Amino acid sequence: MAKKSSLVALCSSVAFAAADGAAAGDVPEWVHLLPAGELLRTNDGRGPYRVVSLQAVADASLKPGQKLPIDECHSIDRAAPMGLPAPARGWIVELQARDDGLWGRVDWTPEGEQLMAGRAYSGLSPAILHTEDNRVHQVLRASLINTPNLTGLVALHSEEPGMDWRTLLLQLLGLDSEADDAAIETALKAKMTTPAMQSVVQHPDFIALQSQFTAQAGELKTLREGVQRKDAESYVDGQIAAGRVGLKPVRDTYIALHMENAERTRTLVEAMPKIGGVTETAGNPAGAAVGDFNTTDKFVMSTFGLAEDDYKAGLKGAGLIKEVL
Repeated sequence: MAKKSSLVALCSSVAFAAADGAAAGDVPEWVHLLPAGELLRTNDGRGPYRVVSLQAVADASLKPGQKLPIDECHSIDRAAPMGLPAPARGWIVELQARDDGLWGRVDWTPEGEQLMAGRAYSGLSPAILHTEDNRVHQVLRASLINTPNLTGLVALHSEEPGMDWRTLLLQLLGLDSEADDAAIETALKAKMTTPAMQSVVQHPDFIALQSQFTAQAGELKTLREGVQRKDAESYVDGQIAAGRVGLKPVRDTYIALHMENAERTRTLVEAMPKIGGVTETAGNPAGAAVGDFNTTDKFVMSTFGLAEDDYKAGLKGAGLIKEVL
């Protein structure tokens, strides 16, 4: 995996665009689910995912008469399998493939409207179905979240137009869209050594701007660590409540491990035996048929009124994989 550029990561984290037709304090009618472009990138290094046709993804994601749920913090995928509440805060009732990506029209619940009016969340994170070669097949649902992992999405409540900093850097540096973060970092360092750039970086205004970016990066790091700790505590405490044997005495250790590597922690914790239950992994087990539904699948079907045949149709095609972004 390519080494991440701290500058690119910072730019990706602070660049938000204006919500579709939403003024300050408004409840957005349309939300951004997937950005435009063939390659979809994430902040945690998963992917990149490929979108051959946004319209094809829209057609596969929402059939006539159906709707897709919007929950909080991926509760349908993470809380529901443990028997915890996972209410919908809105329902996506229409999809549009636009020039800037895939958008969904939302019928918010009263609780969802209250969350939007109060600006409780800044963005959305989709759960997708993709092939083994990372081609996006469909959007399964979306989640209100404050730390979106998928880059290039429009924020829910931003008032100022943002900018795709990665694309801008690629253009300014003369790199193609396939360039990874290591290539961008190398090109930036080369640019910084030219006489013209040396005069710029030594200018007092540039030094002041650099200090400001450093301070913002520190604030962003603190904010992210706070959110990571909250997510880690919620996950570990939920597993303790679910009866994972031996987890409670080492709670703090697993919280710290989750903050460093959430996927590895889930693998370790969910391998622990449960008192009075059987451990069940998310997604379809390796080698299982599409019809072998797990707890999450059954919860989604029962909660949202989906017939097994309709749900199977959403998983059609060999090797499709569910991914929570």
